[in-house]
Amino acid sequence: MRYQALGLLAPTGCAVGVAIRSLGEAPVKRAEWITESKWTPYDVGTGYTGACGRFIYSSEFGVAISTEVRFPIQPSLTSNPNRVQDFQPALCNRIVALKSGGKSAYSQILDVCRNCAKGDLNVTQHLFNFFSSDASTPIVGEWQLAND
Repeated sequence: MRYQALGLLAPTGCAVGVAIRSLGEAPVKRAEWITESKWTPYDVGTGYTGACGRFIYSSEFGVAISTEVRFPIQPSLTSNPNRVQDFQPALCNRIVALKSGGKSAYSQILDVCRNCAKGDLNVTQHLFNFFSSDASTPIVGEWQLAND
């Protein structure tokens, strides 16, 4: 189990209080490729507002990231009623690089996948079709955060 010290600093730089919180599993390093990731298409219909607060269209390259993935990034102050409590909002709109079957693409994190295993993604139909023509079989690929 990992822990993070949350300190309060006085204007002089002296610590005036420290709180400790559990971080659970160690986070994934930013430049690390997530391998053996399963990508499944998800139907956004004519579009809907995802956990990141933006309207998602099936005609765009977009991904929904598992709530199980943790990156060492600064928290976002954005609030959204569709946000899943466990999701890191600072991941919203981040760019991911994806590779599978000799193809590569960039996409944006637009939503959260509540049913995905750690490292797996739901991808918009347009992105799924870029990598595969067989919607009945999940794509196995790798991805990483592309913009640090």
